[in-house]
Parts: sequence; structure tokens; C-alpha cells
Amino acid sequence: MSEIQFLNVDLELESKNDISVLVGELAKKAIVLNYDKDDYRQSARIEADTDIKTPDQAINHLCEQLESCSRNALKQWLTCSKRTFDIGFNSGTKPKCFNQAIKSDTLLRISAIDAGLEITIYPVD
Repeated sequence: MSEIQFLNVDLELESKNDISVLVGELAKKAIVLNYDKDDYRQSARIEADTDIKTPDQAINHLCEQLESCSRNALKQWLTCSKRTFDIGFNSGTKPKCFNQAIKSDTLLRISAIDAGLEITIYPVD
């Protein structure tokens, strides 16, 4: 039997414009899982590079990284059509009830930077 567990929070970005400065600055204190560019768009998936136990902590850590970015990087942030914190969980059969809270201060922080929330649940293997 497998247990339900929080995995991580990925910051997903997508833009029709260049976001290389933003991704580069975030890469200094986070893990860039992928950064794709083509003629039409750029996209990136970034997660915290620290041992974080809850979605709330992960989102706040990523927000801190964003808030410490340069003006040029923040201008690129504003060009993104997708700015989403994707919370990942492994599904399972135990425990009977599982929950993870996102604090109201964190929700306000997400809203203040004009980002969204998404939840991804991975199936039991």
C-alpha cells in the first residue's frame, strides 16, 4: 500500500517573449527543471532547491526568490501569460484522510504577484 504524500511545488511560466533573465536569476536559488524556447513561446518549470515539507513553505520560498529578482527579470515576469504554482502530490491508499493547508497570507502573496494555483495528483504505481 502506498501513502499519499506532498512532492513539491513547481513554478510554471510561459511567455511569447524572452524570459531568460528571469529564469537565470531564479536558477541561482532554485532548480530549473526545464526551460524550452521556440519561435512562438518560452516556458519554464522551476522548483525550490531546498528541503521543504509543505506546499505553503514551497510557495513562500519561490515567492521570496521572485521578490529578490532584478527589475529586468520582474519585467519579464509581467510578460508571462502563465504564472502558476503547481502543487504536486503522489496519490495513495493511506492515510484515510490527507490534507495540506495554504495559509491566507500565502494566498494573498500569490494574488499580489498575479499568479495562480494548480494541483497535480500523480497516480499510484
